[in-house]
Amino acid sequence: MKSVYDDMSSDERIIHVCVNVDCVLRGSEAVRDRLRMIAEETGSDIEVNDYICFAACEQGPNLLIEHRRAFYSDVDPRHAEGIIAHADGGEPVEVIDRSGSFIARKIFNMLDAGFKPGDLSLSD
Repeated sequence: MKSVYDDMSSDERIIHVCVNVDCVLRGSEAVRDRLRMIAEETGSDIEVNDYICFAACEQGPNLLIEHRRAFYSDVDPRHAEGIIAHADGGEPVEVIDRSGSFIARKIFNMLDAGFKPGDLSLSD
């Protein structure tokens, strides 16, 4: 069932990468660093920020492409090119796309309510 908020998206072009202990142990810092490198190499204006936790630790590393309303789990650095391409308007990386999951719906509900992931971010 579609919500009236399904088409809401942010103008900010941000990817939030979980850097809580579980995701870090699963490689999220390497994912974040690779995303930043790909964004820089491709000239993308996508910002890649640290995020403290999406409450999906057992599925990590996790990340959110805020402006595309996309949530990815079980991410590794080899997915970085596809993630940046998706953030820049391309197709989702289907093998790791969890945008239709329960946790993603909860995250999107918080976004719709005005809670921004960056509000708890470790980045400036």
